[in-house]
Amino acid sequence: MTEAAHPAAAPAPRSSSVPMTLVVALGGNAMLRRSDDGTIETQLARSDEAMAHIARLVGTGAHVAVTHGNGPVVGNIVIRNEAARELVTPMPLYIAGADSEGGLGFMLQLSLANALWMRGDESPVVTLVTETVVSADDPAFERPTKPIGPYYTDEQADALRASEPAWSFTSVPGSGWRRVVASPKPLRIVQAPVIGRLLATGTVTIAAGGGGVPVCEAADGQLHGIDAVIDKDWASAMLATQIEADALVILMESDRVYAGWGTPGQRAIEHLTAQGAGDLLESGALEEGSIGPKVAASAWFAATTGRHAVMCRVEDLDDALAGRAGTRIG
Repeated sequence: MTEAAHPAAAPAPRSSSVPMTLVVALGGNAMLRRSDDGTIETQLARSDEAMAHIARLVGTGAHVAVTHGNGPVVGNIVIRNEAARELVTPMPLYIAGADSEGGLGFMLQLSLANALWMRGDESPVVTLVTETVVSADDPAFERPTKPIGPYYTDEQADALRASEPAWSFTSVPGSGWRRVVASPKPLRIVQAPVIGRLLATGTVTIAAGGGGVPVCEAADGQLHGIDAVIDKDWASAMLATQIEADALVILMESDRVYAGWGTPGQRAIEHLTAQGAGDLLESGALEEGSIGPKVAASAWFAATTGRHAVMCRVEDLDDALAGRAGTRIG
């Protein structure tokens, strides 16, 4: 991974009187897991669980930007569009992304504001619909790889291929089929300066949901939406870099990064340099479609800024930031 091969010089440490600035990325499973029934009540319960940990972090005085995934919610929105297309004109995928960013952001905002209130913390919380600039020439548009929506049986996938010939699918061993869409790399987060100013006032900001709404910049500087779903970990790393965050935190299902996951040689990894992460990715020891992008984004952040990224479960957040859990990169 060439991006992580040459770490930048470490920036000067912040004064101890200046609060830490953190970007905390929640996986889509923080809101909806494969075994869940998908109801709003279940999603809010998941949101409450996750935001209780974020509220404790805010209580330490940290300035926190929360990002989040949007799968499988954005896929469900697309399915509703297609099912009702005879009654309502379907919306483009990038609008579905904005829809999910607002809806999921609201639930997280509600949960976090309530968790803070229960702690007697009056820190304001705001959700910001965020645009992420990508290149229209990104090769990802020619090779869709980002899974969205539910899992399908062979029969369901065949029926969808017939009714939606423009859709692409990938096989997930043991689970069935999922639709895949383009996932271009983020070039910049348009609202990053605004997010930085909000954090400086002590406002907890929920942003870049689902990787942000993908937009392309025209020659005249205008922005236009484009159908894609941006990887939320890469968007989070870009946001953390732009706002000069002290650390990037990626929350996931696993307690830490494992090389050779599911094999007899499986091993837990507590610390990686940016270079070491790049070497591990190139060796093929990490699952390409799951942990791989998280490690790649973390290594890029560490290499670009000279700061570190932490990968852990949400329940291990406090211990991971203290170096007692999770995997540290950088």
